[in-house]
Amino acid sequence: MTNTEPNPQTKINYEEAWDSYAGIWQQLHPDLGHIGDEWAGKGAGAANSLAEYETLIEQKFIAPYITPQDTVLEIGVGGGKTAALLLKYCDRLICADISTQMLQATQARLDSDRVSYVKLDGLTLNNIVPNSVDVFFCYDTMVHLEPRDIFNYLTLVPSIVRGKRLCLFHHTNTTSELGWQKFLSEWEQNLLGKRLGTAFSVMTDSIMEKFLTHLNYKILLKDTESVPRDCVWICEAPQINHQ
Repeated sequence: MTNTEPNPQTKINYEEAWDSYAGIWQQLHPDLGHIGDEWAGKGAGAANSLAEYETLIEQKFIAPYITPQDTVLEIGVGGGKTAALLLKYCDRLICADISTQMLQATQARLDSDRVSYVKLDGLTLNNIVPNSVDVFFCYDTMVHLEPRDIFNYLTLVPSIVRGKRLCLFHHTNTTSELGWQKFLSEWEQNLLGKRLGTAFSVMTDSIMEKFLTHLNYKILLKDTESVPRDCVWICEAPQINHQ
């Protein structure tokens, strides 16, 4: 039988994109101390400086939810900006990223024996021990993931969480005013089913809500105001029976 399916397009290479970005980062931002400090929340309408943005993240999304007993998994650690904040509140921190260069940058920044590092493949969480994480934290990462990739991660999270099974998800909201401006600034560079791995995805709060409810997440908070371009969710992952 002849296979009539079209050949798939070249995949979005998130790993290569972020390894490459890490390689040229110092040239782009010679005045900054850590990779990721350039993401200071200005474009998202959330802050006017790095210090202000870090304070917002810490006070809004970390301090109210993370306890000294928690093991936290952060997906997409970048250069460790958010990881450094999480480490102030949790017991153990697992830093995971698809980019080896980003993991190395985070390790150099944190330098703590309370942190472990995991290289991701972009499709699975096989390198994360099942039933080992109290909090799943993903900030400033899903803004770059295609909706199907986001949905895929949401299907995987329940197998690795335990206890309170708390999750934070942050993604872009293309229908917001700033989200639409971001879309207009990038669409011409991402055509014919292909896109740069560092580009912003076309994602909305209504799509995410559909994903979460379909997969039986309990939505505790939907926040479209703190980061006006985007949407942040606090959820409880569904409980599964670990064999």
